[in-house]
Amino acid sequence: MGNILLAWLSVDTWWISVISIAYLAVLFIVAQWGQNQAIDQWRKRPWVYSLSLGVCCTSWAFYGTVGQAATTGAWLAPIYIGSIICLVLAWPMLMRTLQIIKSQNLTSIADFIACRFDRSPKIAASVAMVSLFGTIPYIALQLRAISTSFDLLTGTFQSGISTAFIVTIVLIIFSILFGTRQLSASKQNQGLVLAIAFSSIVKLFALTTVGLFATFYVFDGFSDLLARGQHLPPSSEGNSLYFVLSQILLGAITIYALPQEFHMMMIENHHAKELKAARWMVPLYLLLINAFVLPIALAGQISFPGGSVDADTYVLTLPLFYQQAWLGILVYIGGLAAATAMVIVAAIVLSTMISTEILTPLLLRLPKFSSQQTPQLAGILLNLRRISIAAILLSAFAFERYIDQQNHLASIGLLSFVLLSQFFPAAVGALYWRRATTQGAFWGMLMGSLVWLYTLLLPATFPDALWVTQGLLNIPWLTPTALFGLTGLDNISHGLLYSLLANVGCFVLISLLKEQSVGEVLQADVFVNRKQVALERHLSVEDLASLLHRFINKEEADALQARAKVLGSELQLATRREELVDYTRLKLSGVLGSASTRMVMNAASRSQQVPLEDVVSIVDEANQIFEFNRELLQSGVENIEQGISVVDADMRLVAWNKRYIELLDYPKDYVKAGIPIETLLRFNIERGIIVGDEAHELVEKRLAHMRSGSPHHFQRTMLDGKVLEIRGQAMPGGGFVSTFTDITAHIQAEKALQLANETLEKRVESRTRELAKAKAEAEAANSSKTRFLAAASHDLMQPFNALTLFTEMLKQRVTSTELKDLATHIEASLNVVESLLSDLVEISRLDSSSLKTEQSQFALNDLLSTLVNEFKVLSAEQGIDFSYQLSSCLVQSDQRLLRRIIQNFLSNAFHYSPAGAVNRQTPLSLNASAALPKLSQADFVPKVLLGVRRLEHSLLIQVWDNGPGIPQDKQQAIFGEFERLEQTREIPGLGLGLAICDRIAKLLGLKIALHSEVGKGTCFSVEVPRVFAQAKPSNPSNVVKLRSEEEGANDSFNISVLVIDNDELMLKAISSLLLGWGCHVLTARDKASAEQQLTQQVLPKLIIADYHLDDDQNGVDLVQSLLTHPVFSSQRPTCIICSADPSESVRQHTSSAQFSFVRKPVKATALKRLIKQLS
Repeated sequence: MGNILLAWLSVDTWWISVISIAYLAVLFIVAQWGQNQAIDQWRKRPWVYSLSLGVCCTSWAFYGTVGQAATTGAWLAPIYIGSIICLVLAWPMLMRTLQIIKSQNLTSIADFIACRFDRSPKIAASVAMVSLFGTIPYIALQLRAISTSFDLLTGTFQSGISTAFIVTIVLIIFSILFGTRQLSASKQNQGLVLAIAFSSIVKLFALTTVGLFATFYVFDGFSDLLARGQHLPPSSEGNSLYFVLSQILLGAITIYALPQEFHMMMIENHHAKELKAARWMVPLYLLLINAFVLPIALAGQISFPGGSVDADTYVLTLPLFYQQAWLGILVYIGGLAAATAMVIVAAIVLSTMISTEILTPLLLRLPKFSSQQTPQLAGILLNLRRISIAAILLSAFAFERYIDQQNHLASIGLLSFVLLSQFFPAAVGALYWRRATTQGAFWGMLMGSLVWLYTLLLPATFPDALWVTQGLLNIPWLTPTALFGLTGLDNISHGLLYSLLANVGCFVLISLLKEQSVGEVLQADVFVNRKQVALERHLSVEDLASLLHRFINKEEADALQARAKVLGSELQLATRREELVDYTRLKLSGVLGSASTRMVMNAASRSQQVPLEDVVSIVDEANQIFEFNRELLQSGVENIEQGISVVDADMRLVAWNKRYIELLDYPKDYVKAGIPIETLLRFNIERGIIVGDEAHELVEKRLAHMRSGSPHHFQRTMLDGKVLEIRGQAMPGGGFVSTFTDITAHIQAEKALQLANETLEKRVESRTRELAKAKAEAEAANSSKTRFLAAASHDLMQPFNALTLFTEMLKQRVTSTELKDLATHIEASLNVVESLLSDLVEISRLDSSSLKTEQSQFALNDLLSTLVNEFKVLSAEQGIDFSYQLSSCLVQSDQRLLRRIIQNFLSNAFHYSPAGAVNRQTPLSLNASAALPKLSQADFVPKVLLGVRRLEHSLLIQVWDNGPGIPQDKQQAIFGEFERLEQTREIPGLGLGLAICDRIAKLLGLKIALHSEVGKGTCFSVEVPRVFAQAKPSNPSNVVKLRSEEEGANDSFNISVLVIDNDELMLKAISSLLLGWGCHVLTARDKASAEQQLTQQVLPKLIIADYHLDDDQNGVDLVQSLLTHPVFSSQRPTCIICSADPSESVRQHTSSAQFSFVRKPVKATALKRLIKQLS
């Protein structure tokens, strides 16, 4: 790498310094020119506003995304995917925020959130502090990116304090020049917007240029670059799904809640049309600036193999490595544009928040600044902002020195984003949740920030600390990176999850428990319902002018007084007075922020140094407020559904509402304040409301209860039929309050319910009959489905069987290798279709509960030996090492169904083994091998083992293989119908085999188990009850070596065979097959044609008949009828019945006639073997 380093030393340090200062000077000139232009020009240019939102593409977007692409292979960073999603889908939230920002004249995201929560200074300060601590590390990354690229370009490689410190000082100067020339923070800075838009164009141009250079100059286009990239070693690093989702979420949050992005999107916006244009312009910009990220990353990996150069610097090192100094300078300017834009905007926004939300409220608490005679504070506030900018950037510089050992730009940038996302729940709650409270928002942000500190910042700062690795107080579930035992997540995803959970949990819980203040309710109307709430203000014009002069300047105070003179006599009207107050509040909010403005105006309205007239005015205002509250309470009481009466300690009525009079039907003007409650009770006796011989005693009892404070509850029926529920409760200071509720509708409903209960039994009986009828219909439908499947399977199997037989004959007779291979492919395809049809029919039979079990005791060796014989031939064909361990034990089960389970296990093991899958490729699935693991054929031998393990009361029959294995999260799903693993999609099949095994096992009451590890293999097992009895000696000879097709190809039979089948194609297929074996063949389609064939000279020695024939005839009955023919009196032929019907009744019928049975589709080798046995 020595020659490479020499190439990097070719650019002079002073030359690069001059270029850096020159770019910043150009940026300042652009800003100055933009500031002097008319505002109407900018409203017609939404592209300038959209480009200014490119401030989100910082030096990380310029350098870090290339490094991330080099490690993950993604051309678009997930964080930008989230930003695009937010801009496109969260459109209503953005527009709603913009409307509130403009209507309330807010200055920052801290001001926005605080305004919703009763303009709380505590909330404003909290958001400002979170913004400060979250943005300083990100500014530090920009300083580091500038200094590192400067050192790399000039060849100094000092990474020392000088470069970073000089960069910091220069940015402090330019940030102050850009952002502190005016006091009002809510006034749009047109020059700043144009400067940031200009920087967005510069960084897009620079990144695109180096991308074109790497793609078409260094390499021969995209195809060449991608072809060479295929030979790169796979990266050892990669992002998990959780990490990608976390970045997408952070991108969606930060494009909205990042302080500098919020400022550019909301505060610098002139009109909603600009935001509408940005909805598609900004995503387009993000796609364009990321277009060449992956090509640059590939070019860097190819040019600098083995990680010799940090991937974050590929953008700059590629031009230098290929001796293109001019391009290196252009890239440096692009990175400088990306970093300085973010630093300048962030410094301005943070200084505004710190000065207005933290320093100004503290300043106003000092005696020197709380006096009415204090001179204007405009100069002091501007100086506070300048000092804040310097302090923020110097803090970022100090942090950059601390993180100097970090290698990747993405790590601490994402850590900052997680902290900045902590006020996102409060911002969303401010817009959509009326019940949100100040305390909930404050504690939510506080708890989320503390969790962020514990789970992210401290582990990143002290990674080797004992409490970080083993948990606080050695408690494992308090480990910061695995809190409460949650493992498997990366640190960023883990911290984001727990911090937002803590934030949202506290926000919601405390808001539900804490009552809202009046201010919070009013502001909720502004934000949630978007209703403007006019606040009462009693400040004179002189008071308002004094506030404007003190906090802004004399010109604003004069403008207010001129406005008041224009209003003239109308100033006495409340609406006009409120207009001046709102004007003052908006002007002060632009300078002080909403929280500080509220504090100042409240302090001014509550000042004690006022004339006597003003004191009287204040007393009148307090009296008006009291009257208003009393009237408000009275209005609420008068308009509720319940009647209310209040009795004092002397048992006299002192308060009531209109509903009380209506419910008890008192005469007009009868009820008066102070009337004894006893008088009202006795009046009700006279009217007949209270009846009975003990009515007068009831009055005394009621009065005694009220005097003693005992609660009461009863119902009373009025003369008009209404039923009242009366509840009484003593009051703390003496007296009694009673409520009267009309529950007539409730009583009527209760009676209706009682009537319904009486008829419920009849309705239940009726419903039972309906259900029984529905059940019978369902069973009939199920039976019909089963019959249909049986018939369909027979009709479908007939042509498939014929094709199978023709194919087998074709294989035996052709000599051309090409034709023989074609016949093999056709045979394999037919086998696949046969398997699919068989599985569908069998799963239907199992679901219909029509399958009956036949429990018996049998030697397990009898069952396993036949399976071994079948699969040994298959193992030889597929090159699979098939081992087996038989057992002499006895078991209790259904032998046929148990055999089906084990057969499916073995079929799966052979089916999905690498050798088996490749050998089974058919024209329908030529890409099956692509779904299998990439294994070395020289080193890997597919193996399948069939074995038996003895347990205490049962036997465990196991099938092991060393195939690709099954993931843990799929091991339950594969027992469902049509469930298949993603890597085996190309292998033929429907995914019904294991579903059939599962249903058979449940039918037999057996347990099926699965153990598998990805890349190692799989074991399926079934546990069968063991019978402890003297077992018959196992006959090892049951496992035989079967002859191959070639070994038996020359066998022939010199016999006469009668073939009976109603399918012409099947008849021709079996006839051709038998003729090829040397047989004399007679054919018949029904009983009549069969009897006619018996008149021939040669009588059949063997009859092969299909079970299902035309006209509801079956082969068993037909053959039994033929055997009664006189020609068979001396010699009875043997018979084979063929059928595709899976029902057990067919087998039983055949067996009872002592005929042999062959399942369709008929295999030529199986038929041949059976004929030899019978002959």
